[in-house]
Amino acid sequence: MAAKEEKENGKQEKKKFGAMKIIIAAIGALIVGGLIMGVFIYSFGIPGLAPKDKENKKVNMENLDLGERVVNLSDSGGSRYLRVRMVLEFKKDEKLATELKEKNAAIMEGIIHVFRSKNVDQIRPLDKEEVVKTEILESINKSLENGKIERIYFTDFLIQ
Repeated sequence: MAAKEEKENGKQEKKKFGAMKIIIAAIGALIVGGLIMGVFIYSFGIPGLAPKDKENKKVNMENLDLGERVVNLSDSGGSRYLRVRMVLEFKKDEKLATELKEKNAAIMEGIIHVFRSKNVDQIRPLDKEEVVKTEILESINKSLENGKIERIYFTDFLIQ
């Protein structure tokens, strides 16, 4: 009888040990799953909700009006000209603002050079206007040391 009781106690201990393995595995799986979900939410946020810190970070931009310019275009006969008024947009930075004012003449020379190298057909369609803006931005930004111009706006654009 004692041997029979020992067998039953051994079976009960094996059942307890097997049940304990299952419980430990389940707890481990929950912990690992929770960690993976936490990393995902931390990295990408909750779908459909914008993270608050990204929402509140608005970059302050500053504008510099370059005024109105009249430029001859490179059309045959030299009788075509462009009247343009431009505004530069850049991240608010005192050093950059000062540099732009100091280098105003060099900036305007670069802009005029870009326009003088174009004829009406290279400027008139709207898609071509974006190409010209890109050329002007490159011309300005390569001469700057304390930042860069983000955008350029044509507030007046007349070809005669």
